[in-house]
Amino acid sequence: MPTQLKPAAATLAVLVLALTGCQGALDDDAPTAAPTASESTTPTPTPEPEPTTITLSAVGDWLPHDSVVYDAEQPDGTYDFAHFADAVAPRWADSDLVMCDQEVPSAGDETGLSFFPRFNAPSALTTGMAAAGCDTINLANNHLADWGQQGIDITRAQWDALQPALIAGANRSPEEQQTVSVTEIDGVRVAFLAFTQLSNEAHDSFALNRLGDTALVESLMAQAVEQSDVQIVSVHWGTEYSLTEDPAQVEQGQWLADLGADVIMGTGPHVLQPASWITRADGTPAFVFYSVGNFLSTQIEIPRILAAIAQIDLVVDPDGTVTVQDPRAIPIYMHYDLTPQQLASNQLINRVDLQVYPLVDAAEPLTRSAWRNELTVESGIQFVTDVLGPDVRITP
Repeated sequence: MPTQLKPAAATLAVLVLALTGCQGALDDDAPTAAPTASESTTPTPTPEPEPTTITLSAVGDWLPHDSVVYDAEQPDGTYDFAHFADAVAPRWADSDLVMCDQEVPSAGDETGLSFFPRFNAPSALTTGMAAAGCDTINLANNHLADWGQQGIDITRAQWDALQPALIAGANRSPEEQQTVSVTEIDGVRVAFLAFTQLSNEAHDSFALNRLGDTALVESLMAQAVEQSDVQIVSVHWGTEYSLTEDPAQVEQGQWLADLGADVIMGTGPHVLQPASWITRADGTPAFVFYSVGNFLSTQIEIPRILAAIAQIDLVVDPDGTVTVQDPRAIPIYMHYDLTPQQLASNQLINRVDLQVYPLVDAAEPLTRSAWRNELTVESGIQFVTDVLGPDVRITP
């Protein structure tokens, strides 16, 4: 049967229930406890956007003379061009972009190797350049059309497979010529354009970007300014073997800067030329290296075996303002073994054991050079310093 409460117990139960109900009412009306320190929320300030710095390194002509190609050949018949840069590649390893000038077509596998004055390198030239770190490729120069449109087409197809960050200067079609090469680095859009003053061979108008084609230059520069935040321009120009820029280079450099170029990297003379600031029409600064000299070659005479790795920083503020900073150069030396006697008797086929060295590390290689009695590390660095001029900081 159901349990029955005794009268006293029932009275007590009612009292407890009543008190419980009162307590609930009291809790509803009680003040809320203050939150503890761990519960309070302090607004997190939004960090200020920081500038983005892009470091560009640039070297000059990869120019595979016969002795370069012979020295690149391996016992199995393949070619290794990358190892020629082993001593200097660490100097550009931290750069965001590394610009290199491929001076010749690399269609030799398909159409046969050839050398000066009409060059055609093996396809290993492009793979070697890529392996060495070249990712911004200039194809605008006087030799790229040496084997006609076929040579250009094959060379571009090789680079398609290698997928460099940027490439410009020689084209397979009018549409490709009108397309500006742009890449993005840390949210900053970088455009690369390339032009050449001359070509040794005739070519279709779209095949090479010619500096004298004013309409083309202005059209591509306008597109670059619209499509990117930073504009880098490579120009193959100047007077061969001249250690000074000519008036046309100065005028054209100013023109390109006024069109929007932030940095102009020059190649073509096969020797170093000065570098300097340019003041644009709007008062903002740009910078030009009129010529960074050769990179890989077996040219003869001291000015042609001394060059530089040009480096520069492009600082992009959150509002898009670009500031060019700290132009600097690493002096380099193009080495090949050759005795003074071999040089005097024109035994040039003996140019072997090629390597590009930072000049600061070239004391031992210089003892194997034909210029061992004329060139020292110190005199070489001084030469580079004097030619480039006071606007460039020399680094080891």
